Amino acid sequence: MPVVTSAPEPQPGRSGGRLARALVIVIALSIVAWIAPLARHRWIHAVLSFDAIPSAPVELPASRGVQLTPTPHVRVILIDGLSASVAADLPNWRAVCARGAQLVIDVGFPTVSLPVEAELWSGLTQQQSGIVFRSDMPLIPPLHATPSAVPDSRAVAEDHGWIVRSLGFAHTEPLVDPTDVAKDDHVDDWHRVWLAHATAAVTSDAKLVFVHLLRVDTAGHRTGRESPLYQVAAGSADAILGELVAAEPDARWFLLSDHGHTASGGHGGEERELRQVEGCIAGPGVPHVHGGPVHIVDIARSLADSLGVTLVPASRGRVFTAALSAPLRPDQAVPVVPLQRGALAIVIVVAGLALSYLAARKWWLAPWWFVLGVICFIAVYGEPTLSMGIVWAPTGRAMYLTWLPALVLAMLATWIGLRSTATIRVVIAQLALPCAVVAAAITASGSWPLVLGGDIAPIVPHVTAWLSPLVLIAAHGCAAVALAVLARFVRWAFDRHSPPETPRSEPAAS
Repeated sequence: MPVVTSAPEPQPGRSGGRLARALVIVIALSIVAWIAPLARHRWIHAVLSFDAIPSAPVELPASRGVQLTPTPHVRVILIDGLSASVAADLPNWRAVCARGAQLVIDVGFPTVSLPVEAELWSGLTQQQSGIVFRSDMPLIPPLHATPSAVPDSRAVAEDHGWIVRSLGFAHTEPLVDPTDVAKDDHVDDWHRVWLAHATAAVTSDAKLVFVHLLRVDTAGHRTGRESPLYQVAAGSADAILGELVAAEPDARWFLLSDHGHTASGGHGGEERELRQVEGCIAGPGVPHVHGGPVHIVDIARSLADSLGVTLVPASRGRVFTAALSAPLRPDQAVPVVPLQRGALAIVIVVAGLALSYLAARKWWLAPWWFVLGVICFIAVYGEPTLSMGIVWAPTGRAMYLTWLPALVLAMLATWIGLRSTATIRVVIAQLALPCAVVAAAITASGSWPLVLGGDIAPIVPHVTAWLSPLVLIAAHGCAAVALAVLARFVRWAFDRHSPPETPRSEPAAS
């Protein structure tokens, strides 16, 4: 008799459980891929809006010296966004600075107007005060610092008056818009008369006058440091500087900038070309010297000494000749990641690397897609910093296109790996290291309080800027792996329900 055989019977319990586990993994990864970009939006808002937890300042070289003597009239002109390379070619700037102390000034990190100017007038570094960004977010109440100790202090801003209104001056112009503390009142009228008001302030009997010019920074944001528009704006600012100094030649003048601009436009990061600016002090009692880099809090000390005002005890600002005799090392003004946070971040990365290795067991199943994604980003944009517009891009679509080949690689590795490896092992192999790197960046930048709902700005050199692309790379990687898992098990589910084979007859044994 012939023996009739058929295909093996499916095992519903086992196959159904396997499919259910796969669906749970797909749903979990999809949720992560959806939540992570939203968390990045909160990160952007936090960095731009909140203050940081105050911490220790950078240590400046110790030295002894002599302070500047008080003087009846102190005048400060700050050209916002003026890069050192451009300042060196401005004729009026050069002429005034040639009469006194010409300095390279390191403004610290981040390179943003309000935090740097808060350093200038308080003598506290950004890390000490926690004022680290605040985009269009004035200080309310204003800073209690050097200008507050000078009863008739005056500040005049060409534009964005919320900056000078945050610094504690007794009198500030322009007036605030009654409907929005970040806006100026009657902007068009003010632009026509602001220079006359600045000249009147400079020639007044006020002991301290601060004039803030914004046009160079505006041009830098629009077209970059190398553009003709930036050069024209710098030239017109220099002409205004010449007029103001000529109107009060006997005052002690401080000519300053708060940060530079990148060639393509932008600032905020730790780049040396942004941190280190030209500045000078000229007038009665100031020797003709060259020096630096000095820290912006050293200038704060010279301002306070010129006005006969005492800075808060926590200030690290050094007296004039002490700062000149002990210049900073090139990057000494950049704060470092705290040791404990840095060590913990390294441990997290090592743990993620170990998990990926143990789960993969095969070299091709390692998360090479993540490495490729990071390389693609650096190849197109360079190392991320807070000066790069792409770091702040709300949707991240441009970055997504940058590492699209890496996502294809993630899907292929997952698809092939699922042929012979358990689903959970494949997922761990592909995602443990990327997720660990993101967690390490969160740790090193001090972002966990933000993740847990706190209102802080997690700003650390290098690490904070890396968070933006890393979060998106990991999120998109989760989505790619989820799609591959879903595709593999949809195919498997359909194959499982294919029609049974037609019974075959086998010849009976002889």
